[in-house]
Amino acid sequence: MNQKEKIAIVNLLRAFVDNKGSQNKAAAALKGASTAVVSHLLSGNWEPYSDDMFRNIGAQVGYNNREWQFAETSNSTKLLEDLLDAKQNAKVLSIVAPAGSGKSETTKKFAAENKNVFRIECGQYWTPDFFLSEIIQKIGIQSNSTRVPYMMRDIVSDLLKRQSPMIIIDEVDKVDDKVLAFLITFYNELVPHCSIIISATHYLIKRINDGVRLQKKSYNEIKSRYGRYYEFEPTSGKDVKILCEAQGITDSQIINSISRDCKGDLRIARDLIMDELRANNKKITA
Repeated sequence: MNQKEKIAIVNLLRAFVDNKGSQNKAAAALKGASTAVVSHLLSGNWEPYSDDMFRNIGAQVGYNNREWQFAETSNSTKLLEDLLDAKQNAKVLSIVAPAGSGKSETTKKFAAENKNVFRIECGQYWTPDFFLSEIIQKIGIQSNSTRVPYMMRDIVSDLLKRQSPMIIIDEVDKVDDKVLAFLITFYNELVPHCSIIISATHYLIKRINDGVRLQKKSYNEIKSRYGRYYEFEPTSGKDVKILCEAQGITDSQIINSISRDCKGDLRIARDLIMDELRANNKKITA
């Protein structure tokens, strides 16, 4: 890893610390990096630390050494505007969009560029305590207990002290009913002080509607609080063109081919773009 790459990572780390509010909170939110490591890197004391440490921190603060460029498609541009409005006015937003539509990349960008925005990406087999521990780590606080009620109390207490906080829970449709029910408590305890954003595929709408129809526990309350959905428009050829041009591809025939083959899925478009760039020996990848 060269000096230029390390400088870029440290600059991102500095912005990450500013976002968290202190070096201690930033270190708590990072895996494998203590407060001392953060302090040393920011002060220029880099010699004790290996390239692996820089890579570890870089991956967590948003560094990409091969410069894939975020592209503001019609959906991402609108969503960035709505996220800002939600943050400023402590709104609740339920985003539903097809896989590969760019919702995750857009929320990642917003979280990286705005203070007091905390984003988690859910996994299928998360337990309630693991779910809360991930939020605690992202916020950068220390909980005095591993018991769910106390962890929830620590999260709520911290967020209520912050200015215009936002919590983004991506891929929320993956979690089971016990974890999904936490959305009720977050709403009850945090709104209207904190903005809450949930993001999922359209399966979430079906799941909530089925839960209400079957009179499953908590689903009426979830629908009442989160049942107004922000839905993406289908990815257009213009969107794919914007993505291609952001990576330096301007040949109309190549762009049209990528647009046709990706069938509206920006993840597939990304793979096709990278194939094209590799074929032309350009140093860009995901």
